[in-house]
Formats: sequence, C-alpha cells, structure tokens
Amino acid sequence: MANDKSLTVSKIINADKATIFKALTDEEVMAKWFFAGPEGWSAAVKSESIKGGSYRIDMHNNAEGETYSHTGEYKEITPNDKIVFSWNSHIVTDTLVTITLSEVETGTEVKLMHEFMPNDKQVENHTGGWTMILERLANTV
Repeated sequence: MANDKSLTVSKIINADKATIFKALTDEEVMAKWFFAGPEGWSAAVKSESIKGGSYRIDMHNNAEGETYSHTGEYKEITPNDKIVFSWNSHIVTDTLVTITLSEVETGTEVKLMHEFMPNDKQVENHTGGWTMILERLANTV
C-alpha cells in the first residue's frame, strides 16, 4: 500500500517556460543536466515525451563505473505548463513526479513534487538529488 510521503522542491530559472519545457522533454538536452552526482557524472536519456510514452535515464558515475537507471511512463504532458511521470529506480518503485512551470517576474518557477516515497530517508535523499538536478537544469538553460 502506498503512503503519503512526498517532497517538493522548486527553483526560479531565468528562462521562459517554452525553453524550460524543451529542456524537460528533449532527450539530447535532458542528457546534459539530468543526473544527480558531482563532477564525473553523466547521463544517457531515451525519452518518448508524450502521454503514455516511456523514458529511461541512466545516471553514470564515471569515476566508479556504476550506472543508476531510472524508468517510467509519462502520465500527463501539457506543453509549457506541466509534466507528470512515474519514477522507478533501484531504490523506489511506483512513485510519481509532477513538474509545473509558472511564469514569475524573473523567469519561470519550476516546481517539482515527488509522491509516494517509501520512507523519510528516501524523501531526504531524493530532495537532495532533485535540488541538484534543478540546479543543473538552471545552468543548462
């Protein structure tokens, strides 16, 4: 049975919604920012960014020779506004991520909510990971 543990992180990015939406849905751009490690990490992304489409993100820890795979399905995509997808990895399964984009005076607020986390430890770990990923997204766009 799923529980109600979730996390929310947000970041204001100095770019318009369309630019950020493209970075969230174009697999070549996603590969430039969608990993949660320090220097020496990279990502390979395969993504069919349509409702019902699937994705696979392989985060590579190049220094240690390890790969962490993340897979899921797009549940909802509203261009330039919202993306909802399932999130599965070696740590969590059947979780749900919702990303919303809102115009603000200084650009776009990217708000990410990750629901159905199994425990407080994973909420904490994923909060750190998503915070780092949003920072990389901001630096990429």
